[in-house]
Amino acid sequence: MATASLQSLGYLPVSTATLCAATVLDFDLFIQQPGKAFAELYRERMYPLQEDDLERLRQRGVDHLYIRVEETESYRQYLYEHVLGDSAISSSLRMKVLREVTRVAFEDALRAGNCDQLVSVASAFGRDLAGMLADEMPAFEELFKTLDHDYYTFTHACNVSTYCAVIAIRMGDLDSIELAELAAGGLLHDIGKRHIPVQVLNRPGKLTDQEWELVRQHPVTGYRELASRGDMSLGQLMMVYQHHERVDGSGYPAGVAGDDIHPWARICAVADVFDAMSSKRPYRRAVPLMDVCAHLHRFGGVRYDAKVIKCWMNELGWTEEQALKGHGGESLTDGVEPTPVVRQESAS
Repeated sequence: MATASLQSLGYLPVSTATLCAATVLDFDLFIQQPGKAFAELYRERMYPLQEDDLERLRQRGVDHLYIRVEETESYRQYLYEHVLGDSAISSSLRMKVLREVTRVAFEDALRAGNCDQLVSVASAFGRDLAGMLADEMPAFEELFKTLDHDYYTFTHACNVSTYCAVIAIRMGDLDSIELAELAAGGLLHDIGKRHIPVQVLNRPGKLTDQEWELVRQHPVTGYRELASRGDMSLGQLMMVYQHHERVDGSGYPAGVAGDDIHPWARICAVADVFDAMSSKRPYRRAVPLMDVCAHLHRFGGVRYDAKVIKCWMNELGWTEEQALKGHGGESLTDGVEPTPVVRQESAS
């Protein structure tokens, strides 16, 4: 709630892990003290942070500071110059910084309703992410730890994009340009949801028939918004339009099946459901990974592409025996789609 309040006052949170000692800042840093509803000036621009400053913040458990919204671009340039391009910095931190850079720009574009900016941000993120993963692919455990799992709009889009890129690299079917396009498509796959009221998306109870139909239209809404653009590939458009289609024809919005679903959309479907189930929602806890694997394993070749499921299971390190042992009960797998009561997994 405090973060939302400060953001409404024109501040954006920035991770302290993205700030480097002894580098000149071109923006002011603010801090929110415990119990306070406002931000205080922590460090004025042009006064470099020192390692002692960062250590004190870590000891106090301060994992983020704030900048003014109008200084967003200065912060992004700082990250590009001092962190993203430094190969001496760990890949996990550089991936965290890439997400931070992208989050700031992505959320700014969402607030402005700027589709051109959203596509531009996604394109840049796709290129950078694909390059990082192609150069150094972290183990899944490490990758999973670097990601956030709170299911906010950007968090989900970023996670799906990352999982899509990992699956595509492991399957080995795409060149570097296609991989960057697929990663960008993953970031945009839910763009149609920005037209759905937040109270509908986050409601813990059962949706009305009208609300459920509105949610089910987000692939169509997103596709229509992007289809006339000249900078979107067919694969990207199908990720937006078909990521809720299922191999057995039980999905939406068109109910297509099998090979009529684009290969990139089949990858996106698995990444989307995996993140939807394994992330904490405003109305429920994250589903244990064993149970997520049980769901995906059970419906591999039925709802989800069998090759994609096999590839993703291998990446997660789960054997068939482990996935079956992790099966937590029929409630996780029966009726996940399209029962409105458990719409959270199907409308992710």
